Amino acid sequence: MPQLLVPIVVPAVAGGLCLLIPRRVRGVREAVSLIALAWTLVAAFRLFGQWPLSYVKDWGTLGDLTIQFDLMLTQFSAFIVVFVALFGFGVGLYSISWLSREHDGRRFYAFMLWTVAASIGAALANSLVILLLFWEALTAILYVYVNTGLKKLDASEGAAKSFVMLGLSDAALFIGVAMIWARFGTVSMDELSIFVGDGMTTWIYILLMVGAITKAGAMPFHTWIPAAAKGAPTPVMALLPAAIDKLLGIYLLARISLDLFSVGQGIMLLLMIIGAVTIIGAVLMALVQHDLKVLLSYHAVSQVGYMILGIGTGIPIAIAGGLFHMLNNAIYKSGLFLSAGSLEKQAGTTEIKNLGGLARAMPVTFIATAVFALSISGVPPLNGFVSKWMVYSGLVELGSRGVASYWIFLVAAFFGSALTLASFVKVLYSGFLGQLPSKLSHVREVPWAMQVPMIVLALLCVVFGVYAVFPLERFINPVVHGAVGTSASGGIELGIGSFSPSIATGLILLGLAVGFLLFLAAKMSKMRTGRVFIGGTRPPTNLDSMHVSGTGFYNTIRETRGLSGLFANAEQRVFDVYEIGGRIGNGIVQGIRMLHNGVLSTYLSWAVIGLGVVVFALLSTLLRQLVNMQ
Repeated sequence: MPQLLVPIVVPAVAGGLCLLIPRRVRGVREAVSLIALAWTLVAAFRLFGQWPLSYVKDWGTLGDLTIQFDLMLTQFSAFIVVFVALFGFGVGLYSISWLSREHDGRRFYAFMLWTVAASIGAALANSLVILLLFWEALTAILYVYVNTGLKKLDASEGAAKSFVMLGLSDAALFIGVAMIWARFGTVSMDELSIFVGDGMTTWIYILLMVGAITKAGAMPFHTWIPAAAKGAPTPVMALLPAAIDKLLGIYLLARISLDLFSVGQGIMLLLMIIGAVTIIGAVLMALVQHDLKVLLSYHAVSQVGYMILGIGTGIPIAIAGGLFHMLNNAIYKSGLFLSAGSLEKQAGTTEIKNLGGLARAMPVTFIATAVFALSISGVPPLNGFVSKWMVYSGLVELGSRGVASYWIFLVAAFFGSALTLASFVKVLYSGFLGQLPSKLSHVREVPWAMQVPMIVLALLCVVFGVYAVFPLERFINPVVHGAVGTSASGGIELGIGSFSPSIATGLILLGLAVGFLLFLAAKMSKMRTGRVFIGGTRPPTNLDSMHVSGTGFYNTIRETRGLSGLFANAEQRVFDVYEIGGRIGNGIVQGIRMLHNGVLSTYLSWAVIGLGVVVFALLSTLLRQLVNMQ
């Protein structure tokens, strides 16, 4: 079997086997899944560094178009394939202990394997037609996958919304590909170099862009992600919207913006506006959420803004930062959903106000969640800080080139990081710190199969931050052609200076050590103790009544003048393009119903009007022909 087919065929065949294994047989299905996912991961690592590598097989012709199963391993697609396989294996291992007997394991593992196969196929596709086939397959798989959730009403609503929004964006992608073939006579990406200089090429780019950013989850095409989060199994969210969809969506956006098309300042400004609005709008919505999975889904949307903003600047260091953030976000966002799944598994809820004090009971989950939270907030020396700082540097460089509005986007990026940190302070306090409710006294740490993926992803957050030179040189620089300068000492050249992750890490550790020594010194000193004065009242017998949730403070944000109306409209889905489309469609249907009132005379009138239009068109055509003949 050709090398490029292995990471596609192996999980695809294994998925079919999982679907055939009887539901009562336990263990075999899990073993088949893990073996297939491990095999896929090994095959992906073997492919890395072998670019360019291609596989082409003719499928037939469609008119003048020759349909080819055309795959090509590029520098960009190689590391996408590696991390798709890595996330697939990690979520597969995690799911062994997460799934309960109520879940349909056959469909769950089958669709997980098919997701990995289709995602790798989309990343390797050189033909836009083949890309479309895998892209559509992922949309169909996601619909069924979300429906495997146990909250059937939420799952079905989320699945339907995801299918409609992604399906319409896939239709935009299809129209764009058809226009490319009609205009340029090829659908092979390595043969395309399109200058966006007229109306048709502009529309082609916009159609492809809509398909890419909807998959990634950028505003205003983002609402399918929070809808899916309400009912989908948490590992599904960790695998698709948190990781693979981000990788594929930004991968396609980067390919069309950097390789397939040559775009002007207007398009780049559009991307920057979409990025900035996505950062701020989604993080504001995340601040006021009480359900952990929905909160994380809005953060999954917000972080896409940094990726699009980086690409939109056109500055090499910012483009590299956007692509590095694509990878970093997939790591810590997938980890955050796995942490949420661990809380859901052990505590039975993801409602933040019902949690608290679980750090001692679930230390591994707590430490991993803290690492992910600090990383997504851009706290050094973790990986999220490095990629965000590269985007900031690109924006400053954009200002030095005379773009006066750069500061607006820079402020939006900084402000988004600050609000992200504020949001995760709420998550860490409400979930793990404070008082442990009595109803959660039974909670213990999750099994090892669920711990290992969280530990690995948390370690990647640390390693890709402290030793950021390694992923930048191995994964990012080959794509942006050495845009990121690095030094032998581990420093990163940012255009406006340099940053050394290792030195920053050393200074942070030194500060922590000094703080710990001061803490020990204070603890060793003698302190006077006495009885607590409580105003003469009796101490409460029910300690749960003293439990303070971290969610209440952020209600003030919802009630802030100027923001309260926006939050109210957002909760009523006023800005939701899915709901807007539904209202428009309903209006059209009602109009058609008014025309079809069941009265024969009305139908005869419409028939006469239609006949008149046809006759007028025929006469107009005939007159034009007579004029041309003269």
